[in-house]
Amino acid sequence: MANALRATWRFSTSDEILFGCGTAERIGVEARHRHLSRALIVADPNMVKAGLVDAVRRSLDESQVESHVFEGSAPEPGTMAVNAAADAARAVKPDFIVGLGGGSNMDVAKVAAAVYTHGGSAGDYFGENRVPGPTVPVFAVPTTAGTGSEVTAVAVIEDESRHLKLAVASPFLRPRLAIVDPLLTLSCPAKVTAESGIDALVHAVEAYTVIGYDALDLPPDARPQFTGRQPITDALAEQAIRLIGQHLRVAVYQPKNIAAREGMHLAALLAGMAFSSAGLGAAHALQYPVGAETHTSHGLGTGLLLPYVVAYLLPAAPETFARIAGWLGEDVDGMSAFDAGELCVEAIQRLKRDIGLPMRLRDIGVREERIRSLAEQAATYQRLLRMSPRPLDVAGLEQILRSAW
Repeated sequence: MANALRATWRFSTSDEILFGCGTAERIGVEARHRHLSRALIVADPNMVKAGLVDAVRRSLDESQVESHVFEGSAPEPGTMAVNAAADAARAVKPDFIVGLGGGSNMDVAKVAAAVYTHGGSAGDYFGENRVPGPTVPVFAVPTTAGTGSEVTAVAVIEDESRHLKLAVASPFLRPRLAIVDPLLTLSCPAKVTAESGIDALVHAVEAYTVIGYDALDLPPDARPQFTGRQPITDALAEQAIRLIGQHLRVAVYQPKNIAAREGMHLAALLAGMAFSSAGLGAAHALQYPVGAETHTSHGLGTGLLLPYVVAYLLPAAPETFARIAGWLGEDVDGMSAFDAGELCVEAIQRLKRDIGLPMRLRDIGVREERIRSLAEQAATYQRLLRMSPRPLDVAGLEQILRSAW
């Protein structure tokens, strides 16, 4: 029987998206519109300190929606944070969960919703399609412009027992509502703006450069979360790349520039929509072991690695990378596809440098003797590597890491 994915493609995202300045103030109205009356807000101490939790609670209070707060999330969270959030949910019995913050808080909220609804613990859901059915509704409210978790069916959580970042991937993880308010990013520090913004670029670039839906070689009954690039994801990724090239530098150095914040929040949203269906690739597969090794943020790692991954993939798809170079503002008129594609590498390196990101793995503490081991760990992420336009084994991953070192 022919592979059903070769002739068809699918696209999915959150049930509803509410975008615009001031939309976070509507969360109470949106809850009441859906006949919801008790919320658990998943946040972290920084969200409390910044006053964002209080702002959300005020909106809920005004609509007579009861709210409780779990502030035990953290950057790069693990199964313990998810299980603690699920325990908090069992104690207050919410009829919806709000993930407020960066991708970490939204991911904790999404997996905690699965654990609260279906039982067990966070570790039971690692892998694809392990969530058995719909969960209690999740409202995702991002306060950084980067992860796109507000529209994705994936959450990345550390398995502390193995010191590995692993994914929970299921269509039932998609938030019921994404409230994307650029004003929530105005207090975001420059470092976080830079690292989350470059992560959005990685999402868009990888979504645009993975294999097409007609090349994914899987059994007809397979239901992977990532199904290859297709017309909708290509359009979303292109617009995201253009917006990031236009707005990221300004957002980092002019943090109160609302137009730049709005452009970046839209870019992160579009990139999340793109990769959530199309897929991701080697920059993410490599970041997981690198991040665990160096205790650096996800966005820093993927952004650092991206130009070296692009350089490795360039021979397989020069026209594709040439287009990306043009979207990032490079003058590629009259150039060969390969030469224009090389400008894509240069454009990403220049952007990294301009926003203050480290340029090489040695800058974040990776030791040269660890490169082979990191490549071997990255090779286990076949969910990502099978999407690469150029085959990637341990040797290829090691080549990328050595070029980045």
